[in-house]
Amino acid sequence: MRYFIFIIWFFIAGITLNAQFNKDSTYAYQDLNKILELARTNNDQKTLAEVYIKLADYEGDVFAEFEKSFEYYRRALEYFKVTRDSNGVFETNHSIAKRYTDAGFYEESINLLQNLVIIYSRNKKISKLANVYFDLNRAYKLKGENELSIEYLKKAEDLNKTLKDTVLLTKILFDKIQTFELNFDLDSALTTAFTVFNINTESENQEMAAKSLFHIGYINKLQNDLPKAIKYLSKSENIIPFQPYSELRKYIYKELADVYARSSMEGKGYGYLMKYTLLNDSILNKNRLETFTNLALKYGSKEKQSSIELLRIEKQYAEQKNNAQRRTLYILGIGLFIVTLSIYFIVKFYDQRITTTRIITEQKEEINQQQIRELEDNVKMSSMRSVIEGQEIERERIAKDLHDSLGGLLSTIKLQFDYVRSKNQELSAQKEYTKAHALLDTAVDEVRTISRNLQPGSLHNLGLVPAIKDLINRFEGEVYPDIDFQYYEMPEKIDKMISLSVYRIIQELVTNTLKHANATEILIQINTEVNELVIQYEDDGIGFDKDNLKRTGMGLENIKSRVNYMHGNIIIDSSKGEGMSVLIRIKYK
Repeated sequence: MRYFIFIIWFFIAGITLNAQFNKDSTYAYQDLNKILELARTNNDQKTLAEVYIKLADYEGDVFAEFEKSFEYYRRALEYFKVTRDSNGVFETNHSIAKRYTDAGFYEESINLLQNLVIIYSRNKKISKLANVYFDLNRAYKLKGENELSIEYLKKAEDLNKTLKDTVLLTKILFDKIQTFELNFDLDSALTTAFTVFNINTESENQEMAAKSLFHIGYINKLQNDLPKAIKYLSKSENIIPFQPYSELRKYIYKELADVYARSSMEGKGYGYLMKYTLLNDSILNKNRLETFTNLALKYGSKEKQSSIELLRIEKQYAEQKNNAQRRTLYILGIGLFIVTLSIYFIVKFYDQRITTTRIITEQKEEINQQQIRELEDNVKMSSMRSVIEGQEIERERIAKDLHDSLGGLLSTIKLQFDYVRSKNQELSAQKEYTKAHALLDTAVDEVRTISRNLQPGSLHNLGLVPAIKDLINRFEGEVYPDIDFQYYEMPEKIDKMISLSVYRIIQELVTNTLKHANATEILIQINTEVNELVIQYEDDGIGFDKDNLKRTGMGLENIKSRVNYMHGNIIIDSSKGEGMSVLIRIKYK
């Protein structure tokens, strides 16, 4: 009879526990094992699968027992397959992939995640696909394949533009911030941190807003801007919600201690160092107590139980001491305490609101200033573009005037000279006539040269490469250096202004070398990389001091202006007695 009653009670208890089980809730390790036994008794395969997922997470997150964690995931997969729960199978595989990443099995994790990409893409589950892309980014980053990591992070970001999932966007942006910090790309890290702050301020997520301000302060510390570092770290401390064992608050205290010490404010630095030490000790004691408790629940070890008991006694003693102090305070004035506490929270609430509003206003002002600077840069670029285009238009006009007007006039005069000489053969023997005739030939040639330099006809008629060859052919002879021109994989079509600017740059470089360098050899190379035109120029001349680059003349400044006009970049390397090399990259598309 007793045995029969026990069976009935066990069955009812099992139904109750299974009915109350919720996969989104948090359970102790001991409770999960009880629910597991009851689910086995009732043959509740759905609950068995979900409890095994919980146990697998527990083994991996708390005990770092990855082998046991994978075993539990495998069992969960079997039960999901039995119940034909495809979503459960996919989510379990996603959990296994993330656990593979934690355990360092990056290839296995990537294979699983790539399979999930195919499945979620086919089923158009955009939210789950975006999270898979983010986890692929994490796996590739830990594996050291940064290009693939960036590719999948970009895919997650692009999908999230449709989803507008603030939580996922925050994860993506914080991932970018950490990458920028590791690569010391501090300007990009700072811009991204401000973006995260604005997003989480609008969604009123003070925890993430405080974290973004912490990164802003930390980046300013890396840039040695200590006043700004103190400003943003202090703001982060002010708005972070209170939590007794906050890891973020601990790191805020640590960085404030370091920044104040560097700023010769040792008093404040020491105060924050003490706060950091006390909070760190509290977190360590909490983690130690939780670890001992979990180990005791799992293994039932007497030695661990003794340690837990000692910690429990210490905790009870501290609680008794605190309770005694509280009772004393209650007796002295419980009513006053409640009123004071209420006033404190009201003031604290409005103070945080005011602080947050002020911070938002300051950030908007900084963003406005940045936008103003960008507009000024755009105006400068527009002015530069107008100047360069105006120069080329004016050169073309002058070249046409020289060629059509002065060139034609000189040619007519020369014909007249030749006609007069044909009528008076004795003029050929006169020295003054011969000299005047030679000077007239020189003038005609000079006008042609100037006209060709101002507006190279070969550039318009034949293209960039023939025009450069034509330019080089003008400097053949013993008095000129040897010029070696090489070109590879040149694009079939290049924009007219870009071709003209490249021609002018090479013309300016060659002219500078001829005038100032005393070089014997010049090397010019042009090739393409992806969508960039790469120009390499070298000479073996006397070189110059890079520190006094601005004093070398206007030639190099003109070259820099043209490169900036084409949104390119230029690197000039030279030292006295060692020649000069110039590397220019220009987007030709």
